[in-house]
Amino acid sequence: MKNEPSTVLNVRQESAKRSEGERRRHPALRIAWHRDVQRIGHVAVLSTSEPSDISRMSGPFDPVKDVVLSRAPFFTVVDRGGKVEIRPRETRMSIEINGRPFVEPLTFSDKEVSAGVIILLAQEIVVCLHRLEFPVQRGPTLGFVGDSDAMERVRRQILSVADLDTTVLVRGATGTGKELVALAIRFGSKRATKPFVSVSLADIPGETAASALFGHERGSFTGAAQAHSGLFVQADGGTLFLDEVALAAPEVQNMLLRVLETGEVRALGSSRGRKVDVRVVAATDEKLEMAVEEGRFSEPLLHRVSGYEVRLSPLRERREDIGPLLLHFLQRELASIGESDRLEPRDLSERPWLEASDVAKIALGEVRGNVRAIRNLAKQLVITSRGARHVRADEVGAQPFAARESSPPYAAASDASDQAGTVSDLEIEAALVRSNFNFAAAAKRLGIHRGTLYDRLRKNPSVAGNAATLTDAEILECHRRHAGDVEAMAAELRVSRKRLAAVLKQVLSRRLLP
Repeated sequence: MKNEPSTVLNVRQESAKRSEGERRRHPALRIAWHRDVQRIGHVAVLSTSEPSDISRMSGPFDPVKDVVLSRAPFFTVVDRGGKVEIRPRETRMSIEINGRPFVEPLTFSDKEVSAGVIILLAQEIVVCLHRLEFPVQRGPTLGFVGDSDAMERVRRQILSVADLDTTVLVRGATGTGKELVALAIRFGSKRATKPFVSVSLADIPGETAASALFGHERGSFTGAAQAHSGLFVQADGGTLFLDEVALAAPEVQNMLLRVLETGEVRALGSSRGRKVDVRVVAATDEKLEMAVEEGRFSEPLLHRVSGYEVRLSPLRERREDIGPLLLHFLQRELASIGESDRLEPRDLSERPWLEASDVAKIALGEVRGNVRAIRNLAKQLVITSRGARHVRADEVGAQPFAARESSPPYAAASDASDQAGTVSDLEIEAALVRSNFNFAAAAKRLGIHRGTLYDRLRKNPSVAGNAATLTDAEILECHRRHAGDVEAMAAELRVSRKRLAAVLKQVLSRRLLP
């Protein structure tokens, strides 16, 4: 087997000794960035029973092309069960591990290795040391980027539930791709050609929820000049994606429970109910069990929406996926401006378009916006460096990628509920202003749950406005003044940036209608 590392052969020998179907989590080295982008994602599985010497002659490297690496071993990886040790070898080659020069043996916990240890080799190649189940088993990608075990588990879960009518709850941090999971479930079901309706329950004010979800008859209330079908009717026969389900107002939760139990909706002003055939996929980034304990979420509704759960891991727990994700979005953005050639391989004598050291910093960051943050960063890198020979990474804002050591000391979740009652309205307003009305950031700054913050604002609407109550004219004029900068618009209008973005999308859509 040409160019295959001895460590992989040893792994196969180990595997042969075990019963068929048994899998074990091995340390593995995956290329996270390389000037030849075709090499990004290549992986070598290492031994669990003996030290693995790493050199240019071992995987995942190429003995002919990776001449910047030493032919002699430059470090050794030793799996100690619950820990992994990396031992330096005598070499002149530059090596940085997790952003620091590698000069003495380092030991990483199983949790640290599972999340990913970032290694910069010769300032040219970034690799990620992580855990990988062996034998490696991979199915269809389902449109997701990333080859980590965590992403493969998500794919298997989707394939297991897609063809059923079971209600699905997708759990995951902001930006991890919960709506993409809902779409994958829809495309794998018998409803693939039927409607797919997506809505964030955080954007539905309690006073209009019944109309938005179930519709209304003409004249059923002041201003109801025309009949409205409602989201459940619009999704009839298809799939309804309910994002931010944890932030639904109490009256909305009651209505959702009713329709999930009976399969029947009744429009406002109508004397008759209507049966609907809707597959519901809900999503949240909150711990619903804690919300139930705090009285913010209905326990019966929790049982209804969590018929089957799919959990998405944040990128900080699967750093091996960051390089492939960054490459995916860079390729898409570069293609959109006709500069796909920027990522073509260059001779070692030429500086690459994007430096490996910059990618290492990105991979080591907190990545607070997850996949969405990687997508936005790629867009910024491409636009800022448009027409340039090299990426001007220093000119791109990197707030979502702040170093882990400098992360703000937010209150732990277990302490947050205790602090909620001690936070004053003035403190809430100040935190919102400092956070540019990013409600999630303000809640973290205050040390309270985001749902608790929404509850406080519902009780005292003078602290912050509601984007849903703004007129189209107000939104469009603000949009013009700030050239579409939603963050600046939210700060001026004193409303949630997330809600404003959703409302702005609707306003712009209406404006484009004939």
